[in-house]
Amino acid sequence: MPMYSIPVEKYIEASQVFHWATKRHFQLWFTGKESNRHRRTESVLQKLSKQRKLRSIRYGKKLIYVAPKHVKGKTTDELYGLSKVAHGLACTEGLVRFYRARTDGVVVAERFFYGCGSVPEWGIIYPERRMLLFEYCTKNNFFFSGKIRGKLQAYARNLEKIEEKFAAKALVVFACDVPKGVVENFVLGERHAGSVAGAPPNVFFVDHATFLKVRIGEQLTAPIYYWSDGKQYPLRQNV
Repeated sequence: MPMYSIPVEKYIEASQVFHWATKRHFQLWFTGKESNRHRRTESVLQKLSKQRKLRSIRYGKKLIYVAPKHVKGKTTDELYGLSKVAHGLACTEGLVRFYRARTDGVVVAERFFYGCGSVPEWGIIYPERRMLLFEYCTKNNFFFSGKIRGKLQAYARNLEKIEEKFAAKALVVFACDVPKGVVENFVLGERHAGSVAGAPPNVFFVDHATFLKVRIGEQLTAPIYYWSDGKQYPLRQNV
C-alpha cells in the first residue's frame, strides 16, 4: 500500500489489536519494510496522539503508542510505571511479524478470548480455518512462577473450546524470553515427564532471541519452533 494512501482509520484499527507499539510496528504492519523515516506514519501518529485517539509516552529514546481503551483511567505517570509495557511491545512485535509472513489472516484481539478459559495475547485465523495463537512468556514467568506449565495445562483443557468458538483448528506458539538451550531442555524434560506429551498436540516453543532474528516475512517458514519431540520445525505446514 503506497505511503500516501494509508487511511488514518487503518492506524486506529491496527491500534485496537496491538498492545503497546512503536512507530516501527505501524510501519511494518502497513508496508512490510523498515526504514529510518516513514513520513505518513510519523504524521498520522502525531495527529492521533494530539487528538487523544492514541496515548503515547516516551520509552527510552522512542515514543510508544497504545489505544486509549487499553489503558483507560491511567494517568501518564502511571503509564511510565506499568510493567506491562515491555510485555505489550513483545506481543505486538510477534503479531506484526506473523502478520507480515501471511497477510490474508484475520487478527483476533485478546479480549475476544475472554471466557474461553485460556486467553492468548492474540490470534490469527487463516482462510483454511486454521488459527495461530501467541503466548509471550517472560523470563520471570518461565523460571520462577511456573506459569508456563499452568498455561499448558489450561490449553489442554480449553483449546477445544477455543476451536469451537472460532470454528478453526488452532496451534499455540510460546515465545519465551530465555536462552535457546533452556527452551530445548524444557521441551525435552517436559516430554520425558509427560507434560508436553499431555498438552494439545499443536503447541510449539521458541526462544525470543531466535524469534527476533528471523527476517520479516519468514516467520512461518523458518524452522525454529520446538515441538514435543524436541525437534525444530516451521509452522507453515500447520497454518
